[in-house]
Amino acid sequence: MRLPRLPFAGWLWILSGLPVGLLLFLSPPPVWNAFFAFAVLLEVGHALSPIVFAWTHAGYRRLIFKYPGRYIVVPGGFLLAAFAVGAATSLGWTSFVAPTQDLTGQSYAFTDWRNPFGIMVTGYFWWNVHHFGMQNFGVLSMCRTAPRVAVPRGTWRIGTWEVRQPRPAAAACLAVTALGMVLLPKIVSREYAILFYGLIFVNHWIVAIGLPTRVEAALGGEWARARAAAFAIGVVLLGAVGFVWSAPAWMFRAYGHAVPANAPDFMLIREVIPVVLGLRYGLSFVHFLYDRHIWKMGDPEVRAIIGHAFAARTVAPGPVPSLALVPRAERRRARRVA
Repeated sequence: MRLPRLPFAGWLWILSGLPVGLLLFLSPPPVWNAFFAFAVLLEVGHALSPIVFAWTHAGYRRLIFKYPGRYIVVPGGFLLAAFAVGAATSLGWTSFVAPTQDLTGQSYAFTDWRNPFGIMVTGYFWWNVHHFGMQNFGVLSMCRTAPRVAVPRGTWRIGTWEVRQPRPAAAACLAVTALGMVLLPKIVSREYAILFYGLIFVNHWIVAIGLPTRVEAALGGEWARARAAAFAIGVVLLGAVGFVWSAPAWMFRAYGHAVPANAPDFMLIREVIPVVLGLRYGLSFVHFLYDRHIWKMGDPEVRAIIGHAFAARTVAPGPVPSLALVPRAERRRARRVA
C-alpha cells in the first residue's frame, strides 16, 4: 500500500514549529534572548504577509478592487478605530492606567473591561486565539488524503438569526489551540513554555509567511524563486517596525531595566504608549481579515488564483476554469457551503 504524499503545506506546518521549540528547549537562555530578537521580525512580518501578498499579486489586486468593502473599507475601519482608541487613551480621555510592574509582550497584560483600550486588547486576544486555530484547521484541510466532498452544514436559530453550525474538525483545532495558547503557558515551567512557544507561535508565523512564498514560487517564470525569496525576506525585514513597541530582554538588561525571571517570552514592551500599541493591534485586525479572505479555498475566485500552488486535492480535478465561466449563482452557493 502506497502512502499518500504529504503536500507542501503539511511539511511546512510540521517542520516550522516543533524543531524550533526543541532547539530552544535544549539551548541556554542567551540563545533564547538572541532568538527573541529575531522573533520580533517574524511576528510583525507574518502580520504584514497577507497584506503585502494581496497587494503585490495581480490576481488578488483584481479582487481587492472588485470587492473594496471586503479588502479596503472594513479593514481600514478596524485600523482607524484601533488608532482612535489608542490616541484617546494616550491623550488621557479614558480611565486607562498603565500597569506599574514590568510588562511582558503578552496582550493579557492589558486585558480588562474597564476602558476602551482594555476592551480592544481583550477582543484582539481572543480573536488571535481563533485566528491561530483556524490557520491550523486550514492547513490540515490542505492535507486531506481524500477528495473534498461538500457537505451542507446545519444551522442554529437564535431568535430571528440563523448561525451555521461549526465543523467538528474546526472546533477541535480551535479547542487544542486555545489550550496551548491560553492555559498551558500559565501552568508549565519556563523551560517547557519555550517549547510551546516554538510549537505554537513560531509555527504560526512561519506558515503565514511560507504559504504566500509558495504561491509566488509556483507562478513559474525565470524569476520565480528569486521573487519568492524576495517576498519572504522583504516581509521579515518590514517586521523591524515591531521594535517600535517591543524589545527583547537583553536590550532591557543592557539599559539597566529589571527583567522578571518568569517573563514567559522574554519580549518586553519598551513603554506603554497606547497610540503606538493601538496601531500595532490595528495592524493585527487588518491581518486577521486579510488572512480570512485570501486563503478561503471554498471561494472559487480564490481557488482559481492560488489552488495550483498546493496539492491537487484542494482544487477540483482538471484545469482551473476561467472565472468568467463560473456562474454567479454557483459562486454564491459554493461560499454558502464553505
